[in-house]
Amino acid sequence: MIYIVRKVNAFLLIPLLLICNVSYAQFQNPTYADQLILQEKKPNLNLPLGIAAGAITTGLLLEYSGWFDKKKFQTNVLRSFPNAKTHVDDYLQFTPIAIGLGLNAFGKKGEHKFTHQLKRLAFAEAICNATVFTIKTQTKHERPDGSATNSFPSGHTAQAFCAAAFLDREYGKQYPWLRWLGYGMATTTGICRILNNRHWASDVVLGAGIGYLSVDLSYRLFDRWEMNKNLQVTPIIGNQTYGVRLVYNF
Repeated sequence: MIYIVRKVNAFLLIPLLLICNVSYAQFQNPTYADQLILQEKKPNLNLPLGIAAGAITTGLLLEYSGWFDKKKFQTNVLRSFPNAKTHVDDYLQFTPIAIGLGLNAFGKKGEHKFTHQLKRLAFAEAICNATVFTIKTQTKHERPDGSATNSFPSGHTAQAFCAAAFLDREYGKQYPWLRWLGYGMATTTGICRILNNRHWASDVVLGAGIGYLSVDLSYRLFDRWEMNKNLQVTPIIGNQTYGVRLVYNF
């Protein structure tokens, strides 16, 4: 058995509770046909991981390597665009999700059934928010405007790329233009966070990697769970400890 418990803020578990009704006990080995279907859905499993790893590594290097002067970069950006402040990033971070759910409402089927989409999205949101929250509280980096010490990474950007990656996974194959629209909105969100003087460039790049990776991990896990029925998923709540327990029967 494998138990994984993570101490996080209670509100982060709301998406997890939505999916924890998925409890599998019956053992079932994936058939050759199932494997072919899974391979068809994910022709290149390493590409998403490579993209996420590249963004996360770049964000960390920009923050900690010393060769990138984030303060000088921020000053130059604000000097070049002095009146570019906007609140559009508050809405763009969720817009790709709204588009995906709207397509479902109009009968446009994605790669998975609507309930399966919600499970994958909820788990991705849980991973994304828990990761961002943990890093913010541990690093305590000051924002460019000096308003708080929770700058690193950008939560808006992480959410935006999580939403865009979800839209891509469900509708990118059918409607390639939606893929670019979603990532365009996510990129715009990150740029706006810099223009609003709320985040450094390193915050934005790391947030993008976290958001993208969260969706990839969620889809990988659910694809395995749906093919391997000997895994149980249940929440853990009590004694100021909140998390999720994974039980795998070998």
